[in-house]
Amino acid sequence: MTQISQTNKSRKLGRSEVEVSSIAWGMWRFEGEVAAASQLVHTVFDNGINFFDTADIYGFNGASGFGDAEKLLGEVFAAEPGLRQRMVLASKGGIMPPLPYDSSAAYLTSAIDASLSRLGTDYLDLWYIHRPDILTHPQEIAKTLSDAVAAGKIRAIGVCNASADELEENLRASAGGVVSEQFRYSMLHRDPEKGRGRVQRNDGCGG
Repeated sequence: MTQISQTNKSRKLGRSEVEVSSIAWGMWRFEGEVAAASQLVHTVFDNGINFFDTADIYGFNGASGFGDAEKLLGEVFAAEPGLRQRMVLASKGGIMPPLPYDSSAAYLTSAIDASLSRLGTDYLDLWYIHRPDILTHPQEIAKTLSDAVAAGKIRAIGVCNASADELEENLRASAGGVVSEQFRYSMLHRDPEKGRGRVQRNDGCGG
């Protein structure tokens, strides 16, 4: 873990003044008792990471547990309120079991509100559309998320698992307001850099 702190340089989150570590802690498997969860959070901070990445579906096991990772982090915040202000907190929404994906204005608005409630926070620093929804126009999505930014619920917008064309469309619709994308990329899966195809699975973005 020492090596992580030595190489983890901060950067700006989009055009904002928010300083974010170059390494994020993905919370897909964040579970357990509050005390142990709090210890994990402190360990992440101790290694120079202030970027915490969760999602409303983290904790879902196919039958139950939707929202459990966010709820547990909210309990950590309740036990130690100062932790929230020390982190750049990202979450995601748009997967609605048993449906595949829903990015309608009504659902995204309710999903953001539900995440804020579970986390016990007034805002999210970054909020991602978790999966592309071909049934919702990008302009509707952009307006919904721009309204959430204007309301102070989220500070920045991201997308997950989008192809190059889908990302470009989201950038156009949001007038460049998308500041981050999560996608599956490795030396064994290099299609994203070539702009080819939709991502089928994203280990970093989960869900």
